[in-house]
Amino acid sequence: MAGLVELLTSILMPPEEQLFRFIQGITNPFFGRFDGEHLLDIDNLDPLHITCGQENNVFHVAVKCGANPQAVPVQALLRLHSLLAYQPNNKGDTPLHVAARLGNKSFAVVLIDHARALAPAPAAPGHNNDYRSLLRKVNYEKENTALHEAVLNGYLEIAKRLIEEDPTLTCFVNKAGESPLFLAVDGGFYDIASIILDTTFPICSLLGRNGMTVMHAAVIRSSRPDRLVLSVNIANIITIIRDNDFPSFLGFVKKALERCGSQILEKADKFGWMPHHYAANMGQSRLVKLFLEAKRSVAYIKDKQGMTALHISARNGHIRVIRTLMEECPDIGEMLDNRDRTALHIAVENKQVSVVNIFLNKRAFIDLINEQDNEGNTALHVAAIHGYYEIIIRLASNRKTNKRIINKMGLTAFDIIGRSTLLGPVEKAMIRLKMNKEGPLLSLQEAAVVKKTRKSDKTSEETMSKMTQSQPKEENNNDQDVKHMADINLVVSTLIASITFQAAISMPGAGKYSSSSGFEAFKFFMAFDSLAFGCSAASMLIHFAVAVYSKLRGKACKYPIELTMILTLVSITSSVLAFIMGTKALLYEKKSELSISGTTNHKIWDFDFPGNIAIVAFFATLFYVFLPLLMTILNCLLILVPDDGLPIFLVATKYVLLKILRIFFK
Repeated sequence: MAGLVELLTSILMPPEEQLFRFIQGITNPFFGRFDGEHLLDIDNLDPLHITCGQENNVFHVAVKCGANPQAVPVQALLRLHSLLAYQPNNKGDTPLHVAARLGNKSFAVVLIDHARALAPAPAAPGHNNDYRSLLRKVNYEKENTALHEAVLNGYLEIAKRLIEEDPTLTCFVNKAGESPLFLAVDGGFYDIASIILDTTFPICSLLGRNGMTVMHAAVIRSSRPDRLVLSVNIANIITIIRDNDFPSFLGFVKKALERCGSQILEKADKFGWMPHHYAANMGQSRLVKLFLEAKRSVAYIKDKQGMTALHISARNGHIRVIRTLMEECPDIGEMLDNRDRTALHIAVENKQVSVVNIFLNKRAFIDLINEQDNEGNTALHVAAIHGYYEIIIRLASNRKTNKRIINKMGLTAFDIIGRSTLLGPVEKAMIRLKMNKEGPLLSLQEAAVVKKTRKSDKTSEETMSKMTQSQPKEENNNDQDVKHMADINLVVSTLIASITFQAAISMPGAGKYSSSSGFEAFKFFMAFDSLAFGCSAASMLIHFAVAVYSKLRGKACKYPIELTMILTLVSITSSVLAFIMGTKALLYEKKSELSISGTTNHKIWDFDFPGNIAIVAFFATLFYVFLPLLMTILNCLLILVPDDGLPIFLVATKYVLLKILRIFFK
């Protein structure tokens, strides 16, 4: 029946498919024998044929297709064609490579046992009968052994069996220079790595690619950023948090340090970085502490740029690492990089405000605040060059900061701030307010330029004055603005005076009040209305007086714009309050009338609805108008508050507020 179905299928197959099957059958005798899901009878397989693509022999195919290695045909092939177990394909992969890569443990064990069984037999011509030669074969492209392949894919049992058979496999490195131990750590397979350390040290290789060692791989893979990116649910995040406590990882690191010694921490890769540099760069404070306990001197070792772990952690803002380093090595802050920069320079350059705060509060940095780099710049110079307002204020607030230091260009930090285009006028004014109380901060060169400019400006003004004495005087922009404001103020004052006068005469219900509450509200209305009318009239009188005095004296009098603005503001505010009290008086009276008539369903009269609307609208506008003034006053007060003597949380709060205010000013 099965043959009939196969015959019908072949008849109904399109001609192109029939031709393709015919060619495949001629060139590849294994085609159709293994379809990936169903393992067919292998009794009739020809062991002398290979596949077309990768030139796999019968054992390669059997491993890929999951054939039972204990089957009689497979065992017969092993006895009759034992050399096929050693034969590589065109990539250099032996059947054992394929079994190790795919995790086919049963076939891998059979191949290893078969090779060992052949060892006592006489060696065939041109063939090494040592069964370990099978295990040590490397492929062509990556030069991986079977152990490399098993470790790369995390197959513990196969790796363990290979190591038991030949422990020297762990000292082999592939084309990239990677040892099996390095690959195990790189892949996060710490169980395999522990077996390698426990059973093969010290013969096992610790080397990896790019000049790295096992410890480099352990540190770099400690945070597993790829897992963080791929995590999409709470369960994965919880798993990552649990794994980041890495009991197994830390256990392996401690074991590696015990086996290999602290000298492994002094091995630099081709980039000049050692394991503790990577730990500092990634913020792994526990690893940094563990390394310092193993060998404290590694904290002072520099990379190719001359940067220590403190420089690197300061650049990235890793506060816990910085504290660990400074607790274990209090003098590490004195280390300079190739440009003579301290860690404070690096923190300022990378805008790490929290790190700057830590350094300024450390006694070890008291004499390093004013350290100059190879260009003569202190940390304050660097902050001024980059326009970092918060850091400038923080450094300027420190009493130990010398603000008069001149760099190699002859400039102080104050000179750079004055020339900066990265700081706004408000920020420059705040910095000037903070720094000017310590005396002159300009360099002699800059002060001479300013003095010369002022003298030149004064001479130009005198020359222009002499040239324009015979010409009619013209008003400048400031005078025009004042006149414009005076005209607006006069119009507003006149309008308010008219409105308040009319309101006092024709107030609804002014002639009769049957309730005491309504009458009291009416009295307040009259008081505020009178105040608004009086201030408006006074403002109008000032306008009239200025015009009369200017006429009598024959020259223009200075217009008191501040006084008139205050009077107008008072009159506007009083008008709003008069409106509120007038509506209260009216509503109280209407409520009293409704109560007398027995109508009490009108609950709306229980609320001062119109008055509340007026209050909200007026004070919201008032707050909006005066908010910049309040913010500026608050900013000035915060800047003037000294940092010395304040608790650290108050200092942090101060600079958070300053940062918020800076955003507001922008």
